[in-house]
Amino acid sequence: MKFTETYRISSHDLAHNNRVRPSAVLRYMMETANRNMYVQKPSYSDLLAKGYAFLVGRTHLCIYGDLHEFDMVTAETWAIPEKGASFDRCYRLLKDGEVVAEAYCVFGLLNLNTKKLCRAGEVELSYYTDEPLSLSTRFRLPDCEMAVVGEREIRYADTDCNAHMNNTNYPDMLCDFIPEIDEIRVTDVQIQFVSEAPLGETLTVKMGRCEESDKTVFAFETVRTDGTVNIRALIETVRVDF
Repeated sequence: MKFTETYRISSHDLAHNNRVRPSAVLRYMMETANRNMYVQKPSYSDLLAKGYAFLVGRTHLCIYGDLHEFDMVTAETWAIPEKGASFDRCYRLLKDGEVVAEAYCVFGLLNLNTKKLCRAGEVELSYYTDEPLSLSTRFRLPDCEMAVVGEREIRYADTDCNAHMNNTNYPDMLCDFIPEIDEIRVTDVQIQFVSEAPLGETLTVKMGRCEESDKTVFAFETVRTDGTVNIRALIETVRVDF
């Protein structure tokens, strides 16, 4: 069974080409999950109060169609039955009954007191569950040369209530480093989260580029000032006529 919410696309989520930015697509999905947790319990705040927090390990977002200002969308989300230390969740956005975006996120549930990941059944959760999407959650950077393309400081607007970079902000941050982003459309985003980027951190951004017959793939790695990898990511794009 799936939890659903309906939204009207906000003008604040648009890029200059009148298409919704990748981070905004992911944000509608994550907001629906937050509401699911709030309604069915435990909410994110409930878990924090008991000393637990969900940590995202990998995200795979596929965008099949364009969304524009004032479009009505139905967002669906559901948890995957817990297994081992995995507490995964799936998402969909539908416009006029057609799926325009899907995502699969791999989560762990951290015990904040012991700093260890919880196992299935250790914490009582009551969210809707259903079958997983067929999106792959395996991640591997392609064999392409990567070079430093800039730095990015983590600021107030980037952070969430935990004072580190919100996971939904990463796609747009990475798109800032794609030189022809105004001429292409993002169709696929994969992110492997390795370590957090706290407020005030400065990330070094490395990028590589792989040309394929029908798409261009940009590979990223962001590194913290202490040399720790923050994330690794792949963004697939196609050229479109605007």
